[in-house]
Amino acid sequence: MSDSTVVAFPFACIVLAAGAGTRFGHPKVVAEVEAGVRFLDRVVESASQAGATLVLAVVPPGVAVPAPARAVVRPLSGDEQIESLRSALALLANTVVVGALVWPVDRPFAKVESALAVVDAARRTAAPIVVPVLGGRRGHPTWFARDSWRDLMVVRSGGARTVVRAYENRVLEVEVADDGILLDVNTPADLPASVAGRRPE
Repeated sequence: MSDSTVVAFPFACIVLAAGAGTRFGHPKVVAEVEAGVRFLDRVVESASQAGATLVLAVVPPGVAVPAPARAVVRPLSGDEQIESLRSALALLANTVVVGALVWPVDRPFAKVESALAVVDAARRTAAPIVVPVLGGRRGHPTWFARDSWRDLMVVRSGGARTVVRAYENRVLEVEVADDGILLDVNTPADLPASVAGRRPE
């Protein structure tokens, strides 16, 4: 995506990283994909490379957020991700961004190219929701156009999944060659062998 396209299509990326990581054994925001590189660092870097105008990282207190992301601090908890998402969306209400790429921190292995494909499809089609797919399975990061934000703010149960189901006929699927969009790291056993067993200092 060129610089001129980024200016013409400003978008945000919301990194959801405030979970307690109960099944993982510690908060995934501080888990590492390689020595000295946290899940959070990798996702923020990928979002920036994908051209996000603004990156908001929803994190627990005391977690250092890498540049150029801005921290949205929430208490560490097992609350549904929709509450973290709403905290970030509220801060975007008065910005010029046309939509937000929502990227859970437990998908650090999703490639920049997949994010670019999702954003490009959103730009070309004006679809309200765009999801990357591999072999018929939906993954992350997911695009939510500004017009869908109100539904995210008021949905009563089921979080963003409920909103996606409500928009089903207008959800655009983008095929990508990236198994990282599906690799949901919930426990240490979900990590690739090269990084399994890493713990924060």
